[in-house]
Amino acid sequence: MEDAIIDVAPIQKAVNRKPEVEDDARKIIRKYTLIASGASLLPYDFVDVITSTAAQALMIKELCALYDVSFSDKLANVTFWSATGSVVTKIITAAVGTLINNSGSGGVDLTGAAVAGIYTATVGEFYKLHLRDGGTLADINISDFADYFIEEIKRGDLSMATFTNPKVLMNHLNV
Repeated sequence: MEDAIIDVAPIQKAVNRKPEVEDDARKIIRKYTLIASGASLLPYDFVDVITSTAAQALMIKELCALYDVSFSDKLANVTFWSATGSVVTKIITAAVGTLINNSGSGGVDLTGAAVAGIYTATVGEFYKLHLRDGGTLADINISDFADYFIEEIKRGDLSMATFTNPKVLMNHLNV
């Protein structure tokens, strides 16, 4: 007689959607979003890139632990994609900063903190959803992340107001 194989994926999805697990995931994402944003306020070149890379890798590690997904064998991949994303956000920061400064908004430039926070929060939310729904680091796809990010823009979750209005930014980051 063969042993029956029971698919536990639906059970795991239900466990992962418990309010306390969702709340823990939000706390993890918020913590690392604030770290990445805060480090971006330091006036030293590439401190934001290094800190954002580390924050994102540690955030993903904690999310993996929360959702009982192996992390250690994918550390190099996670670090590579976090570093790549952090460099891209540095470029976006320069572009958005130029647009904002050309519009004559004046005041303190929080562009770097806004971009780092938005990107880190988006990375965290994407990984949370992927891991919560039974995904692993082995089956994650960068094009899915790009699609997720584009959907946030289409829904209006990300706009120029997110970068220029601290209240809109804080609402977006759930801080």
